[in-house]
Amino acid sequence: MKTVFIIFMALGISVSMPIKQEEFIIEATYIGLEEGVYTFVDDDELEYEFSDIDIKASKKYDLDSGKFIGKKFEVTYWMDTETDENDEKYDVYIIVSLDLIK
Repeated sequence: MKTVFIIFMALGISVSMPIKQEEFIIEATYIGLEEGVYTFVDDDELEYEFSDIDIKASKKYDLDSGKFIGKKFEVTYWMDTETDENDEKYDVYIIVSLDLIK
C-alpha cells in the first residue's frame, strides 16, 4: 500500500509542475521586418529570423515601426516545433524579450 501511495504522489507532483521552455539569448542588430519575419544579424554575421514576438516584447519596442532598424538588442527567444500541412516538422523562433543595447 505504501508503494502505491508513493507512486501516486510522484505522479501528482510531476503532473502539477509546469514545463519550462528553454530560452536562448543573443546580441544582434535588428535588420527589419519582411513578410511577417523579424530579422536580426549578430557580430559574426549570422542571421536570425523570428516568425513571432511575445506581446510584452512588442509593446516594449515596436519593431514594426522601423525606427529600431540598425539598433543592437539582446534578444531572448524560444524555439518551438510546428507541423505543416504535409505533416512535416519545422522549427519556429519566437521573441520573448528584447533589451536595447546602448
